[in-house]
Amino acid sequence: MTMASIDEAPPRATRSASDKAATKAEKAEAKKAASRDRVSIWRVIPWSTHSFSMNALIVLTGYFTIYATDTLALNPAIVGGLLVVAKVVDAVGALLSGYLIDRAPETRFGKARPFDLVIVLCWVTTIFMFSVPGGFGDVGKYIWVFASYTLLTALFMPLYNANVALYTARVFPRREQYSDVAAKTGLITVLAAIFITVGLPIAVSAAGKDPGAWSLVSVCVAVPFALLGMVRFWLFKESPDAAEISTERLRMSDIFVVLRTNPYIWVLSAMSFVVGIYAANIALSYYFRYIVGDLALQGIVAISFIALIPVMIFFPVLIRRISVSRMIAISSFIGAGGFLILMFAGDNIALIMVSSVLTALAALPVNFLAPVLIIDNATYNEWKGNRRLESVGGALNSFASTVGAAIAAGISGVVLAVSGYDGTVDTQSPLATQSIIALNSWIPAIFAVLVGLIALYYHRLEGQIKVISAEVLARREQDLAAAGVVPDALVPGGPIGGTEAVRVVREERNAPFTRRRRKE
Repeated sequence: MTMASIDEAPPRATRSASDKAATKAEKAEAKKAASRDRVSIWRVIPWSTHSFSMNALIVLTGYFTIYATDTLALNPAIVGGLLVVAKVVDAVGALLSGYLIDRAPETRFGKARPFDLVIVLCWVTTIFMFSVPGGFGDVGKYIWVFASYTLLTALFMPLYNANVALYTARVFPRREQYSDVAAKTGLITVLAAIFITVGLPIAVSAAGKDPGAWSLVSVCVAVPFALLGMVRFWLFKESPDAAEISTERLRMSDIFVVLRTNPYIWVLSAMSFVVGIYAANIALSYYFRYIVGDLALQGIVAISFIALIPVMIFFPVLIRRISVSRMIAISSFIGAGGFLILMFAGDNIALIMVSSVLTALAALPVNFLAPVLIIDNATYNEWKGNRRLESVGGALNSFASTVGAAIAAGISGVVLAVSGYDGTVDTQSPLATQSIIALNSWIPAIFAVLVGLIALYYHRLEGQIKVISAEVLARREQDLAAAGVVPDALVPGGPIGGTEAVRVVREERNAPFTRRRRKE
């Protein structure tokens, strides 16, 4: 017995060592495969420099209205009207820019990469925007303001922004890498944006109402950020292994059918339109200059946005519990309360910081979660037997948001003009002061509540989307089977199939599937 045990021991030890070696090899292979899907943070940081440059551009151009009314002494109503027209042209430019990039030819630098140089044109135009010649009359100033602002927002910025997806796909061959880059870029950009939103208001405040000082500030900001925006062009070449983005040719009739048969895409666009009105924050700089008394403090208040980072991290958990549309509704109602705080906050920085965090919540969920709702609409389109048209949904959503920002400019201009606002003086009349408070408090609060109500209505689709998705999956499975192709779902160990998904959804909802569809 003893000898037998001794003789049998080595084989068991040998098998155990072999199993351990195999397990170790499998783990090493899995780790290697996972590493292929990740992109080093040291590569993501230089890739993210384009976002740093664009964020600085957006923050600086956000002061263009107060520059036009206070430094150039232009009528706020006329300025607002011109910016409304410019924003409408901008919205059309956003729709056309993607088409122009897709039609662009291949060059020795690639197809998408050359468009990154447009960032230089963006910053050069920005310098011109803030360098209106002092000797011009009012008509000349209005022409300069409109032409330079339209050139920046309707041509150069849309081209630069529309290039991001194509350039990313041509640098990173694997879609998993794209997701990893997007997640890391988002976090890095949020952290960098805090420093940008703190520094720029201080520089703008130092410029005061001196035209020459504003021009100098724009140059000092434009030069480093234009160079920073070119880092990606110089460091990242298009990969020959990257898959090109190809889209199936559309007919205009396909688009019109979807717009006619999908009411929810209009509901989502209405939501983005209203959010665009109060998210523009066009009148916030007036509040800090004339109510708080120091425009530089707007940058200090921006530090409070750090409190939003944990909220972003917990978004996925909250959505699983209460759904996307209800998350938007709750955030909008909270944001409305944040806007109302400014009715009595005055120059109390603590209250203003609380208001800033709460009002940011009114726009944050829509900006981050709109793509999810756009995909839901595409699934609804397919369920109705139409083309999915994710791109059309995204373009319509962007168009609505841009037009909303245009309306915000118009509202601000009219309200300030009617109240007798005078940008050449350091102290405004009581009526003008109240109009500035209104533009930052109860007026945006009304729009935030409206977004919450729209989101609750939109929940009608989100409440049905699981059922709709299950039937779409089942149809795809049936189409594959009819074509003689065995779907992956029917392969042992494969994912759940459409037919099975329908059964599961029926059991979960405890209602006939066809009855749910007829309600739609």
